[in-house]
Amino acid sequence: MAQRKPVVIDGLVTEVREKSTLADVVPQEVTSVLTSNGQLVPRDQFRRVPVPDGFETNLSPINKGAAMTTR
Repeated sequence: MAQRKPVVIDGLVTEVREKSTLADVVPQEVTSVLTSNGQLVPRDQFRRVPVPDGFETNLSPINKGAAMTTR
């Protein structure tokens, strides 16, 4: 049986294969990931980068609306 490790994505604990890469757990629309040690991983490297131990992220879309101004 394959070894599994827990990761937290959008607040939900998910078990992934020990040898999973970021490409296995991150949705297509994500263009980069910032790891807990400060490493920025661009999408073109997701297949080569293993899921870090303790991986926890919020991948939900963020509303980046600007504040309204009045004239």
